[in-house]
Amino acid sequence: MKNILNLSKDFKVPANEIVAISNLRPWINAGRVGTISLNKLKNLTNAKKIGSLEDPGTFFDFTRYRPRFKYENEIRKLIIPNVEIHLGQHKDKDMSFIFIDLREPHYNAELLIDSLYNFLSECKIQEYCRIGSMYDSVPHTRPMIISGSNTSNKKLINSSNHKYQGPTSILNLLSEKLSDKSIKSSTLMAHIPQYIQLDNDYFASAKILEALSAIYDLDKSIADNSFGETQYNDFTESLKFNSELSKLVKALEKYYDSNYSEYESNQNKEDSPMSDELEDFLDNISSKFEDNN
Repeated sequence: MKNILNLSKDFKVPANEIVAISNLRPWINAGRVGTISLNKLKNLTNAKKIGSLEDPGTFFDFTRYRPRFKYENEIRKLIIPNVEIHLGQHKDKDMSFIFIDLREPHYNAELLIDSLYNFLSECKIQEYCRIGSMYDSVPHTRPMIISGSNTSNKKLINSSNHKYQGPTSILNLLSEKLSDKSIKSSTLMAHIPQYIQLDNDYFASAKILEALSAIYDLDKSIADNSFGETQYNDFTESLKFNSELSKLVKALEKYYDSNYSEYESNQNKEDSPMSDELEDFLDNISSKFEDNN
């Protein structure tokens, strides 16, 4: 099989425990939560770029993922959308991290998946963790739900029993292939109120980082949420001038309290159905957002 990854010549597979963490855009990256979180993780672990795709045009449509110009030291450079791989080191433990900034491929998805699978297998990773975010029918006035298959900290992570059926990303196949090789595959997903659509949601990013810091014993300062709390507090203030949205939030609070009030007691609890009135209200709000976008 053609080697599609362009790896740094001085890259050597670390001899210690390795955890791979990825985000996927534009899928499961609402409010750029996965992107923000991955960037902070790279800074914390002093990560260095070790690879990218040799020919990104083999996988991406550049009329959908647009190249862009960026100035570096007064020199304009053309940045082409790509998949980037970084290697970082835990500051206090004998552990390395491989960070993969993924994009949903438009072509040759199986080739991309096989190449990433071979790379991660050769690195002998112990775990593959996917992080991200999605819009959900939850209020911003309640604790944010972080769901996932990683149950290392049940106070921070809600192990959901929901059996989702519907469209998804082909890159889920990478997780399945790694699981078949007995490599642990886990997920962490922030559930963002669908009526809050921030370009950069720092509140949700901090919650993902809080869970990761607990799982991998990282410096807790990475999950600083002061700016994120300001974002959400400002939104709370705006409800005073929007009676329709205020009504929606109160309905979502009632639904949340009956289903997600405590993570610990939610494990064996059947969800209460959402009222038809609330579903119609949410559909109307979603349609307005889509029209505005």
